[in-house]
This record gives sequence, C-alpha cells and structure tokens, in this order.
Amino acid sequence: MRIAMISTPFIRMPPIGYGGTELFCYELAEELETRGHAVTVFTTGDSVTSCRKRALYHRPVWPPTAADELNHVAWAFAEIARSHFDVVHLNSPLGVTLSAFVRVPIVYTMHHHREESFSRIFASHPQVSYVAISQRQLDLEVPLLRARVIHHGVSASRYPPSLHDHGYLAHIGRFCEEKGTHLAVDVARLADMPIHLGGRTHPQDRAFFEEHIAPLLDLPGVVDHGEVDHEQKVRLLSGARALVCPLLWEEPFGLIAVEAMLCGTPVIGFARGSFPEIVDEGVTGFLVPPDDLEALARVARSPELARFDRARCASRARDRFTTSVMATAYESAYRRAAGGGSAARARVA
Repeated sequence: MRIAMISTPFIRMPPIGYGGTELFCYELAEELETRGHAVTVFTTGDSVTSCRKRALYHRPVWPPTAADELNHVAWAFAEIARSHFDVVHLNSPLGVTLSAFVRVPIVYTMHHHREESFSRIFASHPQVSYVAISQRQLDLEVPLLRARVIHHGVSASRYPPSLHDHGYLAHIGRFCEEKGTHLAVDVARLADMPIHLGGRTHPQDRAFFEEHIAPLLDLPGVVDHGEVDHEQKVRLLSGARALVCPLLWEEPFGLIAVEAMLCGTPVIGFARGSFPEIVDEGVTGFLVPPDDLEALARVARSPELARFDRARCASRARDRFTTSVMATAYESAYRRAAGGGSAARARVA
C-alpha cells in the first residue's frame, strides 16, 4: 500500500529523548516499509528514516502550539492531495478537521486523553477510521462509528532482557502531577529504596515541578538523570527492580511501561487508565488500588518483587507489544478503511 504517515512538527523521528507519539510513528513506519509498503512520513527535516520523508519545518518547533500543528498538517494534506496514496495515517486531532479536503481514506490514532473539544470534532467526522490505543481510552471517548483498539508496540531488539536488577526503583517520563513523579519518590522513601529518575518538565508543568518535585531531587537516595536518550533509558530500565507508575490520570497507554516489560523489568503502579489491560498481574507487574501509596510501597519492598521472573516478563511483553504485532493490526485497519467498510468498536490487542 501507499501510506502517508503524518507525524508532528514538534519532535523529530525517532525522538532522542521525550516523544511517545513520534516514537510510535517511527516504529510503525519503519516496520511497514520493511514489509514492502511505500511509506511517506510527514515529519521534521532532521528526522532519520528509511521511508520517504517530507518536511515543512526543517527543525522541530517547541513548545507545541496549535498554530504550528495546523500549519504542518494543512501543508501535509496539500501535499497528499497532489499525490497518490491509498491511505493516510493521521496523528493529530486538529488534523481531523481537514480530513474532508482529501479523497483518501484516513486512519487517525488517538494519542491523548479525552478532551471535549476534540471529541466534538471526532463525532462530526464519522468518515474517519479511529484507532484508540487502549480499551479504556475508547470506553471514555464519545461513541464513534468506525473505531477499534490497537495497542502500541516497539522493536523488541532495542530492549535486550536483563535477568538481574540492581536494587533500585525507576521512574521515567514527563515530570508532572498526572504522571505521579512526586509520588514515585514517596513510594521509594516508604519502601526505603533508592530511586532513579529520568525525564523532563514541560512549560505547563513548571510551576508544579518547582513546588512539589524539585525539593525531592536533593533527598538521599534520589538520583535525577534529567532527560535520557534511548541508551540511557534502557540502562536505567534494565537495572531497576521495578518501574514505578503511580498515575493520577486516565493514562491512554503508557509506552514506557512496555519498554520496561521488554527489558524484563516489572511495572508497579495504580490500577488506573490503560494499566489494568496492559499489565499482566504477577507476570509483567503488580497493580494496587488507586492512590494507595502504602500498598505500592509494600509491593516495592516485597520478596515477591525481589525474586521476580524477569525472563517470563520479557517473553510476555514480546508476545503482546512488539512492532510486528502492532503493524499487523494496522495493516488490517488500513485495508478496512481503504475498502470503505465500517469498523465496529472492536478490541485488537
């Protein structure tokens, strides 16, 4: 198939550090190209890919703005309208508003939690085929005529399994309230364990970071690595006894959890958002009731976690969350969209 993959103008492909949506676009586009599809990615000029690349912005624009996003997507659609594609894979909610201007089937992946303004856009464009990244995300969304669930996956070869940990906890990602960065430190202190942090703070989270997170970074046992690249991230995950995810929001997916599982590192956190469907209890992690820090600390220091079967964890993650599994599901979504059929609200794990 001839596939147009519209990424964002905010972060290059693949991302050097932060960038879940851009990592998803990169992994999927590369796998589809390997399978013989002709993939064109609409991304930033500094992106590195084996696919055909088109770019309006030569360098990423940051911080993200709606104006830059619309400018990027409108340009991409104009390019697509002058070309020949079988399907467009869109990754911008604002781009859905422009979908009627091209005569090409569109598959849109919902990467974010529900926002009413976006939900109204989705409901008014029933011709688009929607993909949720978890069943929980889809259940919380406005009813959609064409919708299915496809979990994210990454290249397992980039996450070699680690059969032994070094006795510390890890928390990696955006430093903010909803991700529970401050609570991850609290869990480590309650469990009397060191914790290694890797991530960065976005402008909208700066005030919360300064008040609630920054004072914790100088505490004994807290090691802040700042934003980490892929190699640093894998090292942190591989050595961790567990990745701590005390989520305070309905996380649509949580790609870092899959990355940890592939390394053989279990995920411990609150049973919130997508985590109950992506964490196999006792196999790839352990979940406790939301907001119960004491229960999470008990898991962190438990003998069960200390003797956790990391090889089994890595194997289960490879069964469920690889790029190959994800790409096969998207090939089906593309064929259905190109064929004009309506997709039921079905789960594809």
